Amino acid sequence: MAKKRDFLDELIDMQQDWQALSSAGNELVDQFTDPDERPVYDPADYKERPRANSTYCVSAVSKNLEACHSCMDVCPVDAISIHGATVRIDDNCRSCGLCSAACPTEVFQVRKYAPLVLYDKIAQAAAAYEQCYITCTRALGRLPKPNEILLPCVGAVAREVWFDLLCDYPNLSVYLPLGICDRCRTSTGEEAYSNAIADAEEWSGETVGYEVDEDDLLSEQKRAYKRSQFVSGVTQAGTRLVSRGVPALAGAQAVARRLQEHSKRITEVQKTLEHAVGSTGTQTRRRMLTRRRRLLMAGLQKYPDLAEDLLLEFPQLDYERCTMCGECIKACTVRALEMDRSGRVLFEPTYCINCGACAVICQDDAIRMQRNNASELVLPDPKAEARARQRKKVAKLKEQGKQTLDKGLDFIEGLADE
Repeated sequence: MAKKRDFLDELIDMQQDWQALSSAGNELVDQFTDPDERPVYDPADYKERPRANSTYCVSAVSKNLEACHSCMDVCPVDAISIHGATVRIDDNCRSCGLCSAACPTEVFQVRKYAPLVLYDKIAQAAAAYEQCYITCTRALGRLPKPNEILLPCVGAVAREVWFDLLCDYPNLSVYLPLGICDRCRTSTGEEAYSNAIADAEEWSGETVGYEVDEDDLLSEQKRAYKRSQFVSGVTQAGTRLVSRGVPALAGAQAVARRLQEHSKRITEVQKTLEHAVGSTGTQTRRRMLTRRRRLLMAGLQKYPDLAEDLLLEFPQLDYERCTMCGECIKACTVRALEMDRSGRVLFEPTYCINCGACAVICQDDAIRMQRNNASELVLPDPKAEARARQRKKVAKLKEQGKQTLDKGLDFIEGLADE
């Protein structure tokens, strides 16, 4: 239900009308500006060639190409190959970012579109505007507006990033004109982003919008954001007169605080996990919590009820078949599998990335992947136990105080009777 407009909204409209008039004047000035100084749209500015870290590649580590080949499957130009213990990226790479979103162990590093960077970029626009659009360079073909996130391909956003975003921001839409993907040389991108969004929608219970006409794209800021900006500008007008610096607007500060809270939540997930299950296994090998896993778990810590419907494939071990060869442990580059001193293979679901490489590697068919809900990914709140103990202690003290008070009253009544 829309909120009723008030006098403050009228003032904001007047301010925007004045800004629009000023912008028209600026556009006229731009006509006489040196063309070399104007910002120019260049698709190459939104692309970045990935770098491969073979240390985390399960196929390279296990020397078995069947262990995982998601990067090669999604690459539209077959630019990725694995030779021995090395992952190679050929010069014909399109810098589309699909490999970084598809690889479960995050072998491919793309700084511009790293999971946490993408989350912050999209969340910042979604928090300030009525609608946030994720699109690609071919679809937009111009400099993006503040609420338009321009990527080399929409498939560069991993499903965990979509999930965590949908948990907090239901105003996300994909903008792709009809047929744009059919004519794109990144031929695997459409299937990649379709699958990623479908998984995130199923997990979160929210939906991503879809726009095909550029005329339908909106760039309206949220009402609360505009009001906080206006109030901040009015209250800080005096400060602007005496200060050379421009104070931050309250709306932008509110968005920044929201992103900081999310970053803090991710850090708490890491600390809580290390406290609950440890950061190293029995063989003192340090476990690795991928950035995408952190985003997934951060969303689940805030909305734990979603874990029941979030189905993932986890390894199930048959100890009667296991010969304790240790090949599955070598292949698990995130150290979710380990072997204790007795030779028994142990499994930690919170660090598992559900890639299934351990099941492929096992020659004894002792590991099979089975779909289970993500309830084990919801970590216990360490502070909750302390709060429960504190409440129990307070209740006990209250009961003791009540008993002491009753005894005192009984004693006084006894004296009165005497």
